Amino acid sequence: EYHRGVMTTQANHKRNMRESEEQVINAEKWSSLAWLDGKNYPAAQITEDWKKVLFNQFHDLAAGSGIGVIYRDAQKDYDVVRWSTNEISAGALSKVDEKINTAGNGIPVVVYNPLGWERSGEVVVHVQGGKPGVASGAQVVESKTDEKTGVSDLKLHVLKVPALGYKVVWVGAGALAKQSGESSADGKEAGNSITLENGTFRLAVDKQSGCITSLFDKKTNFETLASGACGNQLQFFKDTPKEYDAWNIDPGTLDVAPSVIDHADSVELVKADEPSICVTRHWQGSKFVQTFSLSANGDQVNVDNEIDWHERHILLKAAFPLAATGPFATYEIPYGSIDRPTTRNNSWEKAQFEVPAMRWADLGDGKHGLSVINDTKFGYDAVGNLLRLTLLRSPTWPDAEADQGHHHIRYALYPHTGTWKDALTVRHGYEFNYPLTAVATTAHPGSLPASHSYASVAPENVALTAVKKAEDAKGLIFRAYEWAGKDSTAEFHVPAGARGATVTNMMETPEGSPLTVIGDVVKVPIHPYEILTIRVDYPNGGPKE
Repeated sequence: EYHRGVMTTQANHKRNMRESEEQVINAEKWSSLAWLDGKNYPAAQITEDWKKVLFNQFHDLAAGSGIGVIYRDAQKDYDVVRWSTNEISAGALSKVDEKINTAGNGIPVVVYNPLGWERSGEVVVHVQGGKPGVASGAQVVESKTDEKTGVSDLKLHVLKVPALGYKVVWVGAGALAKQSGESSADGKEAGNSITLENGTFRLAVDKQSGCITSLFDKKTNFETLASGACGNQLQFFKDTPKEYDAWNIDPGTLDVAPSVIDHADSVELVKADEPSICVTRHWQGSKFVQTFSLSANGDQVNVDNEIDWHERHILLKAAFPLAATGPFATYEIPYGSIDRPTTRNNSWEKAQFEVPAMRWADLGDGKHGLSVINDTKFGYDAVGNLLRLTLLRSPTWPDAEADQGHHHIRYALYPHTGTWKDALTVRHGYEFNYPLTAVATTAHPGSLPASHSYASVAPENVALTAVKKAEDAKGLIFRAYEWAGKDSTAEFHVPAGARGATVTNMMETPEGSPLTVIGDVVKVPIHPYEILTIRVDYPNGGPKE
């Protein structure tokens, strides 16, 4: 947001917090792979990046309760981290690219997946020359070419990119074409509604109010929203804490009926390569532009928000009244999740009205549910059948201009059958926050195939979160956690060349007997909700002396 010339605000600091963590974690992963191929591991630079990231998570900064100057100062650190990690990751991936056989018809594009499981999704790449419109191994969703420079910006939908690995696709000239097996959305206007529809969902938005009136699962014939509900309703609450204006949301704040917007300024179907619905609203001095689209994978609704915020002592939420609810909602916390009641039957429950959370929150009845996923926010609440994401506040002390100005906010709606565990909401949250990346390269021979996974962890209830070089040994550290609450055997598939492995604590000190490495696989028990760290030894890693 800083680079777009807008005010550096408390809310945008939260975006920086989330993104900077991801940038350093990804730099560690790619640098680890390059270290295996003989490149120096940039330990000192990464350590300095982590110091900047963590320093700026001091409580007044992280809570949004500081004065404007500290956020402008923090922005300088985040800019350095972004530049540093971009350089580190680009250098590491260049080393990886050298080993890949990219020969094929068209311009080779290497698509990288930083997560520990195979996934499909959209990625943007810049390609020099021609007007690419077709791809081998991917679908060109959108293609824009600058006639002066000849550079094309391509949005690709790529299927089955391997876990912590890459897939090469080739782009060339021609008309846009669909690839078999992909979800394609249609947009229509009928009566008072505009709909987006694919093989999985039908999303309906009212042309007068801008409310989502239906989010229908076609495969199970289930309507996600409560009957007659206004889904994605923007709700405005009077927010006047008795003390500590920017720190507190007082009890009772959310018990008062909020102000809402009854009529949208405009609701339009945007017909492009992939259709979307654009809703424009205003309330008092603020303007809201929301764009709804169906994800390339077809299983969630993406909501892109451009907000020009000019309120005082107002708290803004996006609300979703659901057809399926239960006594508890679930919220993601670091390396786990926590349940909080949706009832308000006693003082304990009444005190849990706003819940700090990370990438997602979920509400359902065990048969159906909705996960609301975000990439920059840290607050939700759920009461009865209502699940809400907190978008913005507007305190006036200690900073009279807190959060005034422009904000870009993204979140996604993921309706599902079964529980959030059945639906792998944890993975969806990571994928929304850790996008695929892509780099156009040259055609050249190499010892590695066009599609390759360096590392992964099974089963599905174990998430690989970090890969880095060991601090005091010639090896790699793999960190994972169990998120479903059940005993399992974690099966680490590690890069070739491993000569040993051991469980360590978080300080990388070995614990217990050595583990057996069989065919690049390391198996180790993992307990419910355990954070597990292992060190895998690579005596031949790093620069050759």
